[in-house]
Amino acid sequence: MTNCEIILKQSGPLMSGELGAILVSQYGLIANTASKTIIRDKSIKRITGFYKSGQHFCFLEEHKDNVDFFDLFQESLFNNGKKYWYVLNALKMCGGIISRRYLECYTNYPIIPLKSHIPFNEILQRFVAQGILLFNEDCYLLSPKYEKSFTNYAHYSAIECIKDTILDNFKSLSKNIGLISYKTGEFFAEHGKFRFGFKGVSYVSGLMQGNKNGFVVADILIGHPIYENDVKFFIDKLETIGKFEKSSKLIPFLIVDNLDKNALKFLKNKGIVIGFIDELFGEKYAKTIIELVNLLNNAGASLKQTPEKYLDLIKQLKKYNEGLANNIKGTLFEFVVGHIHSTKCQSLDLGKEIVDDNGKHETDVVSVYADKIVISECKATKGQIGIDIIDIWIQEKIPAFFNYIKSIEPYKEKNIVFEYWSISGFTDEALERLNHLKNTSKRYKVEYFVGNDVKEKAIEMKNKKLKEVVNDFFLNNKV
Repeated sequence: MTNCEIILKQSGPLMSGELGAILVSQYGLIANTASKTIIRDKSIKRITGFYKSGQHFCFLEEHKDNVDFFDLFQESLFNNGKKYWYVLNALKMCGGIISRRYLECYTNYPIIPLKSHIPFNEILQRFVAQGILLFNEDCYLLSPKYEKSFTNYAHYSAIECIKDTILDNFKSLSKNIGLISYKTGEFFAEHGKFRFGFKGVSYVSGLMQGNKNGFVVADILIGHPIYENDVKFFIDKLETIGKFEKSSKLIPFLIVDNLDKNALKFLKNKGIVIGFIDELFGEKYAKTIIELVNLLNNAGASLKQTPEKYLDLIKQLKKYNEGLANNIKGTLFEFVVGHIHSTKCQSLDLGKEIVDDNGKHETDVVSVYADKIVISECKATKGQIGIDIIDIWIQEKIPAFFNYIKSIEPYKEKNIVFEYWSISGFTDEALERLNHLKNTSKRYKVEYFVGNDVKEKAIEMKNKKLKEVVNDFFLNNKV
């Protein structure tokens, strides 16, 4: 065992500077020799490229299994590379997943390349190359190697739709009260080299500098607790912009649903306008949005404890913002399928993700019964589900989840059922493939359902409210 290994076993992960200092004090090495020893030691792991003075975060492979490893890694960035720490904090705030556009808002890193800064895209590539982050479609995710919790892409996308809607409402409000020019207002706009969720041109007298207009900028944080460190990205962006020569005057808004008292005090001391959703748009609107976000964040438990809560929210959304309701219809349909199962199953999980050698796989609803496990795929698209989508389900998702269920001791003897629910049905080719699998599969059972089947399920449950929502919202039929 090398000297570096001995130290790391005793002390846990360390910055290379700290490790070098211990080599000097305990083993009598000179500083330059200690640095070379660390670099040449192949037995230790390193995370590099994010720290001042060319330092590394040093650890052993076994450390990654410790529950506090990721917290220690985050702390190392906070103390030695804070501009990169914002990336990880943004992901942690959002439950381990975030789109590129919101990630750019939640850091103080310039999105326009500057001579003294590595381009932001290259920074993100470093995180991916070292296995800290994964990139999936337009989203970044914390790697399961470092963060053991799993994310829910569909539910996060729904929360982003809610954020987008609130920003759009803020744009309308700002125009209507004359805070910004009626012909302006951009989402995810650049200002002062940084990304903001919203930017509008303002001719309010207090912002004017001669003939030079000012701006309104805003970011939004909802759906999770918000502490002082979580809002510092916003302050850092504004303070950097304020140092620019001839910078425009700004009115900065941070839109939130809740706020820790220390964060509130911090923002007020910095002169930030805090836009609580209920104060901006009314208590009833805010209550609907907050309840929807809470429902998305605790989907399985909510369906078991208050199974009809989402039905009330759908009706409220159709009243206050039908566009948002339609944008998250797919996620809301998962709740319908989960609701159908929740009346008889023992436990329920929505948005379940697993990882195997072929990558990440997600399914919409997993229902655990006394004698079986039901794994459900749910689609509320306008068009029919085609053969290509069904082939991916059969060739990739079913094998992955079958092997996963069989690897869990309490589940391995249970029967496995795979279901596909499609409001708009299936193409002829897709139906042929489904029927073939349904009639030939020996290891597991296969079922599929279309829109009218969903309505029949509601009738069987004698649930008038569910039947009405299925008819009116998902099938668009008169009740």
